[in-house]
Amino acid sequence: MTSDERVLFETLYSKYKKIAISKKEMSLETGQSISTLDRLRKSGVGCAYIKKGNGDIFYPLTELAKYYTQVVQTY
Repeated sequence: MTSDERVLFETLYSKYKKIAISKKEMSLETGQSISTLDRLRKSGVGCAYIKKGNGDIFYPLTELAKYYTQVVQTY
């Protein structure tokens, strides 16, 4: 984990107090709709995730920190 990723992870962890967030929390965090997150996940792009046995999707904060440091936004 790079130093930038570590800082982001620690910031996210202090906000959520857990190591993985739900689709709803991810949607609020990234500003993307849940349907957009579903579409990105099904097409194999976007942030890495964990799928629980009952089908629930969670996004590990370590992966979100990596995603944030790798994504380039244009305005």
